[in-house]
Amino acid sequence: MNNNIITYLIFGIIGIVLFFLIFRQPYIGVVFTIATLPVIDLFPDIPLFSSIAVPLGLVTLVSYLFQTKSNLNRQKKGLDPVFIFGLLFMFWTVISNPEAAIFGKDRVWVLTFVQLWVLMALSGELLVTPQRQKTAMVIFAIAATISALFAIFQGEIAEDALSSARVAGLATNANQAARYFVIALVFFYYLRIKTNSSFNKLLYLVGILVTFIGVFFTVSRSGILLLFGAFGLILIFQPRVKNKVGLVILLVVGLIVLSFFSDSIFRIIRDIFPAIQQGTDTVGLRYNLWKAGWRMWLDHPFNGVGIGQYNQNLRRYMINMVGPTRGSLSSHNTYVQVLSETGIVGFIFFMAMLINAFRHLWPSPSRAMDDDEELRNTWFIILLIISVGGITITDLANKILWMVLGISVVFAKRKTVEATDQLPESVKPFKTSANSIRLRRWMKNVK
Repeated sequence: MNNNIITYLIFGIIGIVLFFLIFRQPYIGVVFTIATLPVIDLFPDIPLFSSIAVPLGLVTLVSYLFQTKSNLNRQKKGLDPVFIFGLLFMFWTVISNPEAAIFGKDRVWVLTFVQLWVLMALSGELLVTPQRQKTAMVIFAIAATISALFAIFQGEIAEDALSSARVAGLATNANQAARYFVIALVFFYYLRIKTNSSFNKLLYLVGILVTFIGVFFTVSRSGILLLFGAFGLILIFQPRVKNKVGLVILLVVGLIVLSFFSDSIFRIIRDIFPAIQQGTDTVGLRYNLWKAGWRMWLDHPFNGVGIGQYNQNLRRYMINMVGPTRGSLSSHNTYVQVLSETGIVGFIFFMAMLINAFRHLWPSPSRAMDDDEELRNTWFIILLIISVGGITITDLANKILWMVLGISVVFAKRKTVEATDQLPESVKPFKTSANSIRLRRWMKNVK
């Protein structure tokens, strides 16, 4: 009892400090909301809230509205397509099946999507500078490193994936943890090549190695594939040969260090593709889960079975299937979940939101933004990792996905600045996103 009182007292003090920090700098609220994901098990249950992220989000929203209320009437801006399709998707989940959206068994989905959309919008409004985005990367990566250390100390890599002790560190589950570790590794790599401090370079290198090894201790085969995919994407987008060579050396060193923990990990890696081809063990179960979702959609092509209703409908769609089956489980595929639960209309809205985000972040030499090019490429890699990872995990309500969608809008806004290159020299000082309002006023006066 005394330990619980001390715990709540400590978190209460931290909460008060965090409240004042967020009230002064609202973007910090977005940063810490995301940073809680890899270490969610550290936080106690909060009465009236589903997680610590909810009160953080509320404080962030109130702080943002309070600081911008004087500008709300002057800054009339149109919504980006990412935001619009997000609203349409949320609206469709409610009108297509109100009972599922409002009275869901596991959660009130309409409130969940409201929170996610607000997080996306705040990310697009607050994480507008490279420095703020780097702050988000650092804090999330540190949290993921702590979680990875727990996974390394708790985990045990056996002869194969099924007999290994799959651990999640401090995250929700092993598959989610593996993705967080991969994302943190990409963040650490970007931060390392952008810093001039030798000490920081060393710290980021340690973070890369810890998160690298942590992925394997989750024994998430999809996470391992995403890890190697992340290395490949970094190599593709890295323009400097020196950094490419360094990355390859880093990968080799990581595998050598990993071999000291367990030599059977290479057997697990080798068996991944045969398991995918043959549909053995849990891979075969996933195939049947996707088939069940496809059958749900064929029966309800327009509306779907209702948001969050895949699990409740699974048993009858698993009947007479060959191979491993379950009566209650998630679809283990974000796209199957969206299609089966919201129908073709919801699927189109969701994919339109995702495609527009990719369009904003799409690497192109003609759209290079000087020092921000590598930053945009990093977010493109992160969005690609999350999107591909969604093939084997139900990630629709994952906050980091919606944050990255919001950040994509930041780069969409910056693209309009490029058009000012043809303006007179006297106007070019206004060619920054921070001064875009003054630029628009000048152009209006010219007209």
